[in-house]
Amino acid sequence: MDDRMNRAKFFGLLRGLPSGDLTQIQVAYWLAKNAHRPQTPRDNGDRYFEHPRRVAITLIERGARDKDTITTALLHDVVEDTNTPLTVIVDLFPNVIWERLYILSKYVPIFDPLTGQIHDRTKKPTEKYFEAIAGAEEAVRLVKLADRLDNIRDMATWNGERRQRYVTETTQYILPIAEKTDPWFLREINAAIAASSL
Repeated sequence: MDDRMNRAKFFGLLRGLPSGDLTQIQVAYWLAKNAHRPQTPRDNGDRYFEHPRRVAITLIERGARDKDTITTALLHDVVEDTNTPLTVIVDLFPNVIWERLYILSKYVPIFDPLTGQIHDRTKKPTEKYFEAIAGAEEAVRLVKLADRLDNIRDMATWNGERRQRYVTETTQYILPIAEKTDPWFLREINAAIAASSL
């Protein structure tokens, strides 16, 4: 994957998609980039948007060509990590996008009924969170697998305890999802775990 990925190169990967599909993905790209802009950079120093874009690229390179899967990949952390109002997602995208993003979000927002702003977040119980992903449609599982793979590849700067917790969680919850979903992700996640311990 080219480290100098930009918007033109990203959309070059999607050449041939119908214009309506491209429009939805363009809006998702814009929203993800702008919603994550205030976030502090990731541990490796990358701006946060590079992560959801890499997740989307992984799926595109694995053959994903449908607009809803690519949109979900680009937006997979927007609900959990940004202050994007629910109405923005619901108004801009098909209902399936909000449903998928809700499943993929470990922390879900609590909205103020008067202002519509997020005033708190609640954490889903870990077991229930991963059960919901394991039982979700394939597109949701694939986005989660691409997300986890990218995070594991990015663990080099983490301290040993944090890395071990993440590997343990991955082994317990993510590898069984990979096993039932896609052998390529199973291999790549295992290889990334092995490489992270070198």
